[in-house]
Amino acid sequence: MERRDFLRLTGGLTGTALLTSCTGGPGGTPASPVSAPRPMAAATPPAARHIVYADVSARLAAFDAGTGTTLFTADRPVPSADWRRLYTVSPAGDLVTLDALTGEATARTTVPRGLIPRVVSSLENAVALTPPPPASPYGRPGRTRTSVVVVAPDGGRKPRTVRLKGNYQPDGFTAVGDGLFLLQYLPAAAPESYKVKVYDLEDKALWPLSTRDKKPVPEDAEETMRGDGRAAVLDPVQQRLYTLYTHQPNHLHTRDLLAGHGTGVHAFVHVLDLNQRWAYCLDLPEPFGRAPAAGHTLTLSAGSLYVYEDGRGTLVRASTESLTIVDTATIGASPAKGSSAASASAGTTAASVIASSEGFVYLAAGPSLRAVDPHSLAVRREWRLPSPARGAVVTPGGDGVYVGVTNGVLRFDGGKGGNGGGPAARLSIPGLTLLRHAAPANT
Repeated sequence: MERRDFLRLTGGLTGTALLTSCTGGPGGTPASPVSAPRPMAAATPPAARHIVYADVSARLAAFDAGTGTTLFTADRPVPSADWRRLYTVSPAGDLVTLDALTGEATARTTVPRGLIPRVVSSLENAVALTPPPPASPYGRPGRTRTSVVVVAPDGGRKPRTVRLKGNYQPDGFTAVGDGLFLLQYLPAAAPESYKVKVYDLEDKALWPLSTRDKKPVPEDAEETMRGDGRAAVLDPVQQRLYTLYTHQPNHLHTRDLLAGHGTGVHAFVHVLDLNQRWAYCLDLPEPFGRAPAAGHTLTLSAGSLYVYEDGRGTLVRASTESLTIVDTATIGASPAKGSSAASASAGTTAASVIASSEGFVYLAAGPSLRAVDPHSLAVRREWRLPSPARGAVVTPGGDGVYVGVTNGVLRFDGGKGGNGGGPAARLSIPGLTLLRHAAPANT
């Protein structure tokens, strides 16, 4: 399975987790990167003015959650970390910066034809573009040479082309945009695994990552990833990327390679510091990694990292300061998890954990939504969904949650409804495949 480009800096990876964005798949460019508004039906709209973003018919669409109006659609955009801007490529070959509230173009610069945006830096001073990636990076045909074009969205710098010997895909930028994290697929002609490297844009050199104590990793101790599924979430304050890997019985961490022994773990969280360029692996206990990859997910909230697996319904809380697990609870697997996992492999998602400022961690898995206490990890409320969840995001005010389902979005109030209560609002969105984000409307 391909690593999805969370480091487009959306706030997550999808297919394995509902909080993250999918890599744009292969295919041609539609006639226009942005489409005009059109009305859509809404039922029981919420009182607050919100915009929800969802993948519909291979495009990202923005909807007014109060009226059901489609505000605009865009072709495979990469959002900024705060979702204030979207980056897409026009048929004319321009990298276009869009206002995420209105869809209006605020900047454009010419780029080589045939490229799509893959990742954007936290400071939004650089965007990396490549040709559309293959459906899977593994197996044949691979490639032995790679070109990545790095562009300043405002056109203030001439585009730079990074040419590398080997098979690479951009994974994100360093915190200030002076380095590009890359996935090196090995062997290049028929990949079976990959390593994470960093290309220094100033020195024009490729380097391995450092250890947590900032020591360079020897070449023979670089980690080789062999995971089947991944999900990721970005901490924009600490500038750290947390990526979940599963099903890796043969994987050895850098610290294990240096020590000459293994751990036998089947899942872990790879912590990548975008400022200091170090990496660390947080091992997850059994039964993580045993269930299908689509049933695993993670999220961040108030200095804690929450990781869930839907095989037995295990939830852990880890400290982002010490990078150790502090609590573990078995809350039970979601109902009909088998069909949920099947729908995930077909392009929807099976599990998600999201956090609310009102004091809940929300878990959407299969046809179930649960509100979990962030400290005790006890389930406080549970709602049944009409279909398996297709994404979930906390409302902008933090008092509830939007959940994507087949052909629509439901809103639940965190402090109301109780077990068995219905949604507070419904929004009809035919063709919805993934709910991506929610933001306050511009009033």
